[in-house]
Amino acid sequence: MTCPMPLTRTYPLSKPPNHTLPVPRYTATLLSSTTHLHTLYIGLQTHSTSGAITAAAHQLQKHIQFWIDSTPELSHESESPLDLTYERFTLIDHAGGDPAGSKVWVCYQSFTTRGSSPPSPTFPDIDLPSLYKTIPEASRPAIGLWKESFTTPVGRLETNYSGTDYLPGLARIPGVRVAEHELATYWGAARDRIPEAGWDLFPRPDTGGMRTEVGDVDGRGHVFKGTNKANVVHIRSGQWWENCEDEERGAYEGKLEPTLRAGLSYLNSHREESGCMRIRYLRNGEGDEDVRETCGAGFFHNLEDLERWSKTHSSHLKIWRGALAHYKAFPENRRLRTWHEVSVIREGEARWEYMNCKGGTGVMGCVVLEGTPLA
Repeated sequence: MTCPMPLTRTYPLSKPPNHTLPVPRYTATLLSSTTHLHTLYIGLQTHSTSGAITAAAHQLQKHIQFWIDSTPELSHESESPLDLTYERFTLIDHAGGDPAGSKVWVCYQSFTTRGSSPPSPTFPDIDLPSLYKTIPEASRPAIGLWKESFTTPVGRLETNYSGTDYLPGLARIPGVRVAEHELATYWGAARDRIPEAGWDLFPRPDTGGMRTEVGDVDGRGHVFKGTNKANVVHIRSGQWWENCEDEERGAYEGKLEPTLRAGLSYLNSHREESGCMRIRYLRNGEGDEDVRETCGAGFFHNLEDLERWSKTHSSHLKIWRGALAHYKAFPENRRLRTWHEVSVIREGEARWEYMNCKGGTGVMGCVVLEGTPLA
C-alpha cells in the first residue's frame, strides 16, 4: 500500500469472501514521512518533418534534458538524497492531437507537507515560453510544447505490480519499497487499494464536472491553460517483456499487444462514451522498437468511468482475457511484467498547459481551458 489502509471503513471492500490470488501481486510503499506525490509530464510535438524543424526539435529535447539534469534531485549523479526520478518516452500511436513520434518525459517527486496550505514540489517548474524561445523564430510555428502536472495525497493513490524484478513509475523513487498484497484480481480491486476509498466515493462534481465535451480547438498559435474539477483520475499502466524467452515474447507481441493497442485506440476515439480524456501509448526510451517496454498514460473524468470501461466494455475485457490466457500459457517461466499506478486528483491540483499544440492534444477538448495568443 502507498499508505496504511483505514482501520474503519464507511464503505466495505469489494473483495469477495475467501478470495485468493491466482498469482502474487505487489504494491509500492512510499516512505512513512511521505504525504504527497507530484507528477509532471513534459511533451514535445512537431507539425512538420522538414530538416529545420527536426533540428529545432532536437535542440529542444537537449534543453529539456538539461533542465532535468541540472535539477540536482533529478540528476542521478546528485550526491544529495534523492526523492525525485524521471523517465522518457516516444509516442507510438497518434492519439488525438499528439502526433506519433512525439517525445514525452515524466518526473516524479515524493514529499511531505504540513498544515492546510496546498503542497508544492521543491524542484522548479519548467517554463515553456522560455524554452520555446531557445529555438529559431522561423521554426516555432511548427513545434508544440505541453506539460501536465498533478499532486496526489498518498491516500488517493494505488499501485499494482505483477513482479519485483522490474519496477518502473513511482517505484523508481529512492526509498520506495514493494510488498505483497491480496487486493487484486477481482472487479473493484483498484478502488479497494486506494486508502481514502474507505470513506470517500470520489463522486463527480454536482455541476457534472468535465464529462461533457467542449469541442476540440486548434491550439496552434495559442497557449491554453487550465485546471481540474474534483476527482479526475490519472492512470499509467505499463508492460515490460525484455526478459521473455522467444516463445513468450512472440505470444505477447503477436496476441496480447495488438489487443492492448486496440483498447487504447477505442478510448481515444470514443472519449465521450468511455469517459477517457486522453490516453497516450508510449514506448520507453528514444523510440527504438527493440526496447521491449511500453505504457499507456492519461486521464479519465472519474474513477467510475475507468471502472466501468474495465469491467464492462469489450475492448478491455479482451485485454483482461488475453492476459489470463497469457498467464495460463506460461505458468512457471512467465517473464512478462505488467503494472499500473492510479491517482484520484483533488479539485485544482492538476495543471495543464499546451503551447502551439494541435487540437485534441492531451485534455484539450475535454476541459474548458483559457486560451491566449502565443507571444
